[in-house]
Amino acid sequence: MAVSLIAVAANTFRSGNTPLGYVLQVVQAPRYGAVWGTGSLAIGTGERIAPSLAVLVERSGPTEITAFVAVVVATRGVMLWHQESGPRWKSEFERVRSPRDWSLQRRELALLIGGYLLLAIACYREAVAIAQLAG
Repeated sequence: MAVSLIAVAANTFRSGNTPLGYVLQVVQAPRYGAVWGTGSLAIGTGERIAPSLAVLVERSGPTEITAFVAVVVATRGVMLWHQESGPRWKSEFERVRSPRDWSLQRRELALLIGGYLLLAIACYREAVAIAQLAG
């Protein structure tokens, strides 16, 4: 949940037409699954599995990453700071909006709720898998 809130906060910055939350997910997803994850992308019941499409439905990792992407896409409009041209270290961000200007359309709200439901399902599935391993 905290990672999704960090991604939403990152969306308050936009460089060109790209919200920073999108960039964060491109970096965070592989790091989360490969380095910091609990093995939910590759390990099932304690034994290594061969890569297959079954991982998409049998493991919680892909579901978690999909949930984070849904939350970031749903909140892409929470921009406060904008940098006109593409990412440049010397270009400054200028304040263009206020939090009072934020609003969510129905489809964005549905995507946000769906993303958090997916995250809850993924966390539950992973907790059950860990409980089975622990005995």
